[in-house]
Amino acid sequence: MDMMNKMMICLILIVSISLMDNVNAVENELVEYEVYYNDQITTVYDADLKVGEPATIKAVVYLKKNVDISTGITATGFRDDDPNQPYKVIEGPSKFTKTARHHGHNATETVTFEWIICPTDVAAGWTIPLNIDFKFFDRDEKEGFPIEFTAANICVSDEQYSGSVAHTITDPSSIGQPSSESSPGFGVLIAVLSIVLIVLWMRKK
Repeated sequence: MDMMNKMMICLILIVSISLMDNVNAVENELVEYEVYYNDQITTVYDADLKVGEPATIKAVVYLKKNVDISTGITATGFRDDDPNQPYKVIEGPSKFTKTARHHGHNATETVTFEWIICPTDVAAGWTIPLNIDFKFFDRDEKEGFPIEFTAANICVSDEQYSGSVAHTITDPSSIGQPSSESSPGFGVLIAVLSIVLIVLWMRKK
């Protein structure tokens, strides 16, 4: 194995580790946010549920600027106005595909959205991604920034859930910064370096 191949293998390992380290939070110039599935922090989480089995989806958003937030949960492959949705909201700030809003918050505040959802009969036997749709509106710049984030790929069995659906949603808003810190900029830098090395390696072949 030549030196370039060894470097490529090492770089792939570094990229993988850096992406694992940066899964804790996602950020942009307006906000930093974390998404949780059943209290487990996630980017895309593979989950198994029965029809009617509850799960908790939570988004914690730390504001860097004076931002109004609109958000909701949707399913990939289903229009928002489709009456036959694969999930329904048991408890939360908005119904499925509808919008929840937090307006008037300022920089350094933290806003939390939390839903308890469950699969419907429509989802039985399918794997359907569950998404969180954000829209961040910068009140100072008068600009809106839409972001869609897949919280979980949920495989729904044909079985009906027979357990309890009793859950308690925590306080919908709190003040402070997310508990975990990350450096997403480092992951971007590593990704750029990997592309450069791949190009150099291909030119040598």
